[in-house]
Amino acid sequence: MPLTDTAIRVVKPAAKPFKLADERSLYLLITPAGGKLWRMDYRFEDKRKTLALGSYPDVNLKQARDRRDEARRQLADGIDPMSKRQEAKATRRAESINNFEAVAREWYKKQCSRWSKSHSTDVLRRLEVNLFKPLGGRPIAKIDAPELLKAIEVIENRGAHELAHRVLQVAGQVFRYGIVTSRCSRDPSADLKGALTPVQKTHQAAVKPEEMGDLIQAINRYDQVGTLQTKLAFSCCA
Repeated sequence: MPLTDTAIRVVKPAAKPFKLADERSLYLLITPAGGKLWRMDYRFEDKRKTLALGSYPDVNLKQARDRRDEARRQLADGIDPMSKRQEAKATRRAESINNFEAVAREWYKKQCSRWSKSHSTDVLRRLEVNLFKPLGGRPIAKIDAPELLKAIEVIENRGAHELAHRVLQVAGQVFRYGIVTSRCSRDPSADLKGALTPVQKTHQAAVKPEEMGDLIQAINRYDQVGTLQTKLAFSCCA
């Protein structure tokens, strides 16, 4: 007879493991410690195998049957469900160590020793504040230009246009590092050329003719209070 939720709830452990059979190769393995483990026996290429489908109550009866049915569909297609699961697990692991944050931190660690302390702090902060939340957990190879642009536009919407350009530049360096370390195949930041609001550069105001006298006097006074390096610079320009 098929299993019922009531039968599963009330079953007690014994001195040795035993099985409660359901249907179509699904059963519940009861351990001496009281564990209730969903299992499915099957054959693939003339080899007997057992597929773990979770534990009760985390996986209820309906969910266990759904997982069994999916495994049987894979078998019908000539796929070993255990190998399929192992491949999926390996893919998830590879993606976790090749996500944007992992690659960015690896790149940062290699580069920061040649930067000043202030620049090193700025770069890491730009990554942590602006990119790790929207992109950090994403596999770097799957991030495309629209997704990157969406993250950068959040910065632009704050009115921080210059910062947006700087963050995009840092992102490009991370992607290029990902390319040379075989974690991704292209740099989507290159596709965003012209997509950001241009930064309006301002120039220092020119000295007006009527202000020249005051400037010369200020330069002369600086000889008494200024630093040696700046004094030398003034003398070179004189």
